[in-house]
Amino acid sequence: MKLKNYLFFGFLLLISMIGFSQNVKADEVLLTDEGVILNLKGLLKMDWDKEDRDVPCFAAGYGEILFYPENKDIVNGKPLVLRLRNFDYYNPDIDADYEKEAVKTEKTVTEILKKNFPEEYKKMQKIRRGNFEVQSTVKIKKVVPYTECDFTTVYAYATELKRVSGAKSKITEIKTKKSEDSEEDFIDPDEKFDLKKYEVSSKDGYSNLREKPTKDSKIVLKMNNGTVVKYITKSGDWYYIHYADYPSENEKEWKVKEYRGFIHKSQLKKYVE
Repeated sequence: MKLKNYLFFGFLLLISMIGFSQNVKADEVLLTDEGVILNLKGLLKMDWDKEDRDVPCFAAGYGEILFYPENKDIVNGKPLVLRLRNFDYYNPDIDADYEKEAVKTEKTVTEILKKNFPEEYKKMQKIRRGNFEVQSTVKIKKVVPYTECDFTTVYAYATELKRVSGAKSKITEIKTKKSEDSEEDFIDPDEKFDLKKYEVSSKDGYSNLREKPTKDSKIVLKMNNGTVVKYITKSGDWYYIHYADYPSENEKEWKVKEYRGFIHKSQLKKYVE
């Protein structure tokens, strides 16, 4: 009888250990001293088009680095457009030298490829136009949903990018068309045009946006009922959201204030256009 009890409790312990390890492994929202870090696993895709195969890699005309999270709940299943350097699309520096910034960005991309995907990098140098994809993990410090012409692109500042251990990459050469590509070639019929939107709706007339997913956490912003926010992901019953506060016409300095934080789902309702 005692042996059966030991076996039973041993089985329960094993199950709890497996469950705990899975929860830790699947933990996608990290609360750090530097703020919220999204720790994601998914598919990395990147394309490039060189004008000349002899041109150095950092000037080779790499396209966007797209990341498709394995968890489809994140940013409504949209791909994240990764940025490997910090950025501010809402308040761009009008005095910046964009040509120099572009060169710096291309150089950063090259360094990441050389470090984390050295064999693929060598193959990419021999192909004028192609596509590269591999299962990867990424740590994201900042998510920015940016809307233009009613289409929302989700940009993300990635501080770490790595291949999933043992994952095999795929490089495909794309044949250059004689005629110019039409706009239809770039439209994905399954692409979601916007993120999930929610509206603050509290019996108190307002709700608090908090730094962490707890009711005692530091308040980031007091948000009145009717404020529309964009959903990024969740932690339990708390939604991690993005809010862009545009200045009024009467304000002297035109600057958009961005806020990210947690709000309990009971304080929100689905936004209806």
